[in-house]
Amino acid sequence: MTAVTEQPSIAPGGLRWGRILVAAFLLEVVLFAVLVPIGLRFGMPGAGNGTDYRVFFVTVPLGCLLFAYCFGRWAGRRVASHHALHGALIGVTAFLIYLAVCSIPPNTIATVIAGYGAPRFWAFNGLRLVGCMAGAIAARPR
Repeated sequence: MTAVTEQPSIAPGGLRWGRILVAAFLLEVVLFAVLVPIGLRFGMPGAGNGTDYRVFFVTVPLGCLLFAYCFGRWAGRRVASHHALHGALIGVTAFLIYLAVCSIPPNTIATVIAGYGAPRFWAFNGLRLVGCMAGAIAARPR
């Protein structure tokens, strides 16, 4: 009788956690550095600077998708396998960082969701995940 050993689906050390965490953190820093000044200039929910948020609501999804793609691609460049998983983990980690920032008083997550509207909030954060995954997949060696 031969012994059957279970192979893990991801080899130990297969996930590049350093890249995942750095990419997620830098993604949030860049989104904050680019989108908050736009929101302060043209109006954004919670800033008390107007009621027309069209510019903000156009730039946020574009920024989430494009910057997420760039950081997903950067992080996926030196990954040997599981590119989509790396991208997904970057997106989820960045989203968790964003939720932590949203929780800093006087804000709450509920206040932020109400400012965006729930469909926009979830759609914009979904774009962050999609962008990270697309970038990491695009970084696969051909």
